[in-house]
Amino acid sequence: MRFLFRFEEWLVKGEKILIVLFVALMISLSFLQVLLRVFFHSGIVWLDPMLRHMVLWSGLLGAALASRYSRQFALEALVKFAPEKARRGLAIFAGAFTVAVSGLLFWAAYKFVKDDFTSASTSFYIGHLAVPSGWAHMIIPAVFALIILHTIMNLFRVVDPGEEFKF
Repeated sequence: MRFLFRFEEWLVKGEKILIVLFVALMISLSFLQVLLRVFFHSGIVWLDPMLRHMVLWSGLLGAALASRYSRQFALEALVKFAPEKARRGLAIFAGAFTVAVSGLLFWAAYKFVKDDFTSASTSFYIGHLAVPSGWAHMIIPAVFALIILHTIMNLFRVVDPGEEFKF
C-alpha cells in the first residue's frame, strides 16, 4: 500500500508541474500574440486554438488535483457539516459516489475520444502539421481516471481527528 501512496504523490507532483507549465506557457504565448497583433498587425494563426486547448488541459488537471485533496465536489460540504459520528460513513458514501460518477464520465469520455480518432477530425493546424482532435481531447478520460485513482486513495487514508477531516 505504501508503494501506491508514493506513486500517487509522484503523480500529484507531475500534475502540479504540468499545471504550472501550462499556465506559464499560456501567459507567455498570449503576451506574444498580443505583441504580434499590436506591433506587426498579425499573429500566429494556430496559437489561439492551441491556447484554448491548454486552458482545457490546465483546468481539468486542476480538477484532478482538487480530487486528491478532496476539494472538488459539493458532497464534501455534506461531510464537513455532518455530526462527528456520521462523517466517516458520509465520507465513504461521497467517495463511492464520486468514483461511480467519474467512472461513468470516464466511459463517456473514452467513447468520445475513440470517436474523435475514428472520424480523423482535426483540432487545429501548426503549419502543415494537423493536431488530431483525439490527441487534443485525450485529457478528458485521463482526468476522470486520475479522479477515480485519487478518490480511491483518499478512501484508504487514515482519519486523524485532530486535523481537518480528510478521507
